[in-house]
Amino acid sequence: MSIVETGQACWLKCRLSKGMFSDEIAVTYPADGPVKKSVFVPRTEVSGEIDSVGKVRVDIVRRQNVTMALLPSAHRDMVVVSDQDVSLK
Repeated sequence: MSIVETGQACWLKCRLSKGMFSDEIAVTYPADGPVKKSVFVPRTEVSGEIDSVGKVRVDIVRRQNVTMALLPSAHRDMVVVSDQDVSLK
């Protein structure tokens, strides 16, 4: 059982890269290994430095023992995540 619950705002470990515009950041999950999802999010929704591992603010959804993160992208993209990559801070 994880410490986070459905609908709870959390932070997801990811790789941070420069966005297309100055007010956005490209976030890629997972931070290492094969890419599952890469999207642009507002700069205000991330913690960390560009070209490093950081965190993005997400909402967590759980269905049938699968943890998904709702990303703060324009299309509210979802990605299946590992519980160990999710934190409250």
